[in-house]
Amino acid sequence: MTKVVVGVSASSGSPGALRMAAREAELRNAQLVAVQAWTPPRAPGTSGTRPPAVAADTKTLFAQAEKALRDQVIHTLGVEVECKLVRGTPSKVLLGESMGAELLVVDAPRGAISSVSPRLAHRLVYKTSCPVLIMPPSQSNAQ
Repeated sequence: MTKVVVGVSASSGSPGALRMAAREAELRNAQLVAVQAWTPPRAPGTSGTRPPAVAADTKTLFAQAEKALRDQVIHTLGVEVECKLVRGTPSKVLLGESMGAELLVVDAPRGAISSVSPRLAHRLVYKTSCPVLIMPPSQSNAQ
């Protein structure tokens, strides 16, 4: 079965992108896969080279983020779809998860608060193996 992949921001929940991806998946008779990139948080006051004095429980944090993703998708769409929380940068995760997809849907960059930076959007358009639909900010939160 073919698939439509949608990138879901942890901060905004990407409701417009989710709804558009769901419509596209239905039109294409494709599976909808909601994807979010995840990196474990660093302990306060630690550099990237030294381990924190107290290790964070990354398994618990990952499970919480995975549940938050599922909850956001169900809240937006009203139905369950496949949700994938993948460890890595948004660029690597979205490029990897969209391999073999019919379509990748993401929100447009919205300045510094957006998880989809202009460079990420540019990278996705030029490096993915499928068409990319970038939702304009005016449509990102539209019902």
